[in-house]
Amino acid sequence: MLDTVTKSFFFEGLRATMGSCFSPLLSGSAEGEVSYREGEESRVVWTACYNHPKLGTSALTMSSEIDYSPKRDDLYSPGKNARFFDAGPPRSEAMLCAEMARLVYCRSASTFAFDEERIGAVLKCVGFANYQFFETGSTHCLLAQGVEGLGVIAFRGTDVNDPTDLGDDADLLLSPWKQGGKVHQGFANAFTEVRVDVENALRRITDRVLFTGHSLGAAMATLLASVRKPDSLYTFGSPKVGDADFVASLKAVPNQRYVDCCDLVARMPPDVFGFAHLGNAHYIDSNRRFTFNPNAEMVDIDQITAREKYLVEYAWKDGNVAVRDLADHAPINYVLPLSAEQS
Repeated sequence: MLDTVTKSFFFEGLRATMGSCFSPLLSGSAEGEVSYREGEESRVVWTACYNHPKLGTSALTMSSEIDYSPKRDDLYSPGKNARFFDAGPPRSEAMLCAEMARLVYCRSASTFAFDEERIGAVLKCVGFANYQFFETGSTHCLLAQGVEGLGVIAFRGTDVNDPTDLGDDADLLLSPWKQGGKVHQGFANAFTEVRVDVENALRRITDRVLFTGHSLGAAMATLLASVRKPDSLYTFGSPKVGDADFVASLKAVPNQRYVDCCDLVARMPPDVFGFAHLGNAHYIDSNRRFTFNPNAEMVDIDQITAREKYLVEYAWKDGNVAVRDLADHAPINYVLPLSAEQS
């Protein structure tokens, strides 16, 4: 059952943005009487979304199973055939941000630009009627604001087909950062492309705001948090962004950093280059369970188990990623454990 705030948030968003697609489900129609009753909120909301013409018939479905994806498409083209908010309305900020960080991977088939129509349909379906896109060069950012005022800034991560993204990732020299310490030069260059426009847009938001991103997107969300403190920063599969002094400059920022088991990107760049992680990790183990700030021995043993299991069950199958250290970086593998927590 949805709490009062969540219920209001989603139903008002749907009424405001979906019109006739939503109304018959509440009031009944010639095509069939469907009346709202306490305890049926989720079914009504997600039936409305499921039938929305811009999303397709399989865009939003519900599943109670804990799952894992070894698929290459989920790693290298995470927005291509994705279904969003499968577990229903997000009941935590972590779940909301994980899906937002995945949603921003949706792009047009011919360019790297956002698929604005598809993203907009999903956002409206979950109560975010107001949204704005920022795109220049290799950087892609979304600002969405819900009917209750909550704002979310989400940065897209690396697109393996975009050479400018790969160049940003590879430019790992530490360069001075005005807000404190030194940061990854490539990440800083990518963030700078949209920084002014994003900061200007954020000045208009007076309610709670969250920053999020996956991979390169997580790095840029972290840089934004250093120049404009969010109410919370949620990162998924984030590389190390700067040195220890940069990390220290962010000590006042509420930070939730998620790491999926063997995710290689979350271990990059190596410490030998002078980089450090921001905060302790919410670690997703080989059984898809969360442990906050596990000790190194526990992680080492768990990763050995995970790699062995992956080799036997997944690595040899057509269409799968060859190694667990890469497969664990797929955005969906951050979403699924969080979905299981709210099912």
